[in-house]
Amino acid sequence: MPAQLDILALEPFYGGERRVMLETLIRCSRHRWTLLKLPPRRIERRLAAAANWFAEQLSRHWAGRVDVLFVSEAINLAHLLQLVPTLARHPSVVYFHENQLPDPPQARLGPYDLVNLNSAVAATQIWFNSLFHLKRFLALATKLVEMHPEISGRSPMGQVAAKAHVVSPPLDLNLIDHVKGKPNLPARDSRAIFVETRAGDLGLLNAALSDLSGRGEQFRLITVGPVETLSDRWPRRTISERDDVGQVAGMLEAGVLTCIKPSAVSDYMAVRALMTGCWPALPDVGVYRELIPEPLHLSCLYPPEPAALADVLQMAVASVPSWEPPDYRQRFGHFDAIRASKVLDDRLEQIAVAGVDASKLPPDPSSKGKSRR
Repeated sequence: MPAQLDILALEPFYGGERRVMLETLIRCSRHRWTLLKLPPRRIERRLAAAANWFAEQLSRHWAGRVDVLFVSEAINLAHLLQLVPTLARHPSVVYFHENQLPDPPQARLGPYDLVNLNSAVAATQIWFNSLFHLKRFLALATKLVEMHPEISGRSPMGQVAAKAHVVSPPLDLNLIDHVKGKPNLPARDSRAIFVETRAGDLGLLNAALSDLSGRGEQFRLITVGPVETLSDRWPRRTISERDDVGQVAGMLEAGVLTCIKPSAVSDYMAVRALMTGCWPALPDVGVYRELIPEPLHLSCLYPPEPAALADVLQMAVASVPSWEPPDYRQRFGHFDAIRASKVLDDRLEQIAVAGVDASKLPPDPSSKGKSRR
């Protein structure tokens, strides 16, 4: 097996965290990557049709070597392998940035409810961006299987759990130091609130900010993502979702970071903003309990209700000048682009050597002591 592998990566939803991860990984990896992608539109359409589109492109244009197939959960891997049987000869990894399993599973099956489960069964390995996500996926998938007798009689959950691992997405943390070195950066404003609106609960944010304003607090917003349903009552500046440098500059300018995605399984912007020194005002559910040191949970995490978010924001805008953030650089070291890319590269080599039989893979030391149930 060559030290430098040929990785074929297919990403049907190339935007946000998926784009950031793949750009960073391809730049830092020692392997050769070929990336085929589609724009980030309508996830249900990607689940339904991405396999067909990529199969057609590969049949027309692809003549390269493949050691490992690398896809996200936004594609139906099982269907793709049926359409392109030659890919089934190679090991495959599905990276779960999110999951589209029903929550909670409904008695009436939706047209795409089983796509992620089918992909997990078809893959050699399935990787998750957080421990919370891995546990959540296995719990939802188990419930989904139990609700369908035609599946539960031959439940795949044992084999799915055996090949599920947490693999941190590479993130260019040095970008923060790069932006800090730029001239004429605005000073940190304790009343500037940085918030990503994409896939967020804008109703929750509008209600919380209205409450905060009613308490007499002055603030302004630095936003990334859509703002159509965000109230324009408060001053705000919006940064492009593709402007990574501008986003980090906005984080360095803001005193407070708030997140409005209570069910988030990962949040790379929160990781970056925490490392810049923002005071966190984050949901007390999802991945955020993993990101924030436990001693800060009471003062920095809020139950997803407007009044609770307003309480944490009010404390933040009043306390930021004396805020001394923890050493997040050490805490988030596993996200570092070089370190995380090496972990992925090494694991991909192991998968390539083992082939399509995941049982030949050595135990994953990163999973020791982590309950998956």
